[in-house]
Amino acid sequence: MSLSSHLPDILNHISIKENERATYLNHAQLLVNELMEDLQKKDELFRQAFNGMSLTGSYLDRVKLISPDEFDMHIKLKFPFQVTPERDYQRSGFVFLKVNGYSSHPAVVNGYVNRKALQQWLRQAFQAVFSWYTQLRIAGEIYKLKYELQGYGCAHTIVATSERRTISFDFVPAFEYTYNDWPLSAPPVSGQVRGSWPWFAVPQGKAPNDERTFMVCAPQWEREMMKDNYNLKNVLRLMKALRDNYKDEMQHLSSYMLKTVLLLELDKRTTQFWQQDMATILICMWSKLLAYLDGRNLPFFLAPGCNHFDRLKADEMAKIRSAVKHVDTQLKQCQNNCPRNRAIDLFLH
Repeated sequence: MSLSSHLPDILNHISIKENERATYLNHAQLLVNELMEDLQKKDELFRQAFNGMSLTGSYLDRVKLISPDEFDMHIKLKFPFQVTPERDYQRSGFVFLKVNGYSSHPAVVNGYVNRKALQQWLRQAFQAVFSWYTQLRIAGEIYKLKYELQGYGCAHTIVATSERRTISFDFVPAFEYTYNDWPLSAPPVSGQVRGSWPWFAVPQGKAPNDERTFMVCAPQWEREMMKDNYNLKNVLRLMKALRDNYKDEMQHLSSYMLKTVLLLELDKRTTQFWQQDMATILICMWSKLLAYLDGRNLPFFLAPGCNHFDRLKADEMAKIRSAVKHVDTQLKQCQNNCPRNRAIDLFLH
């Protein structure tokens, strides 16, 4: 049998079951609501700035695998003074957030929102909440809470554990803008999409030394571009499963890097290409990933001058490239003749 004939069963195995998704989503929403309410109680400046939450990452794209236990969320901030994005001409994909007028806000240094000062301010707000309590009762279950990472990268991570489940949240502060405020070159996104959905300026974990820098992102733009593209989302799920199956070798190959490969190919491929069987598309996209690794350059979708691989060390790149090459060979060998156990071993060790 062909590889393509086994992929529906593999997708069914790695996909989240809807009843499980509903429970996790309900509990996650209740936990987030409680945490955000308490942050506002403990920090008046946070109460003034809090402008809601925005889901991002694999959950937003509905490509999360196996268990719905990790949530990536933007904490949208709107300060009571104007914050204007300015292009950073030295670093592709980054902006400065200029404060118009004087402000004594703890996140502002010398007229700009300062990435480290912002994270320090939010860290103190979270710590104030966690000095108040370390557990919450949600939907009849007691969740013990732990504050991890604490914004020393880009995210403030909260892990909530009950007797039945563990749910983790990566909260990233974000400044929301419309396309009218877009300071970079025109993105490869339709006018309708970029006019209908916002973009964000967010801190980046491995950011430039300049503490004024924030990276642009637009998860809703990407979601809309991927919508109704036939097998595209299933191919991304399968690529993530391949990566997870070789997690020791590919631990530094992020889900967003895999997604970027597909986004970069959208305009280059016809509708007929995405209507082919999943195995054909998967093998093509995996080979494209290998080509980007060989070239040591994976352009950022919204800013081609920014290279995702710049954040990887040489040994990490070599390890990933070797594993991706191995999987590429395996996929091509079993495309037309693939026993079920060999297909399962590829995706589910």
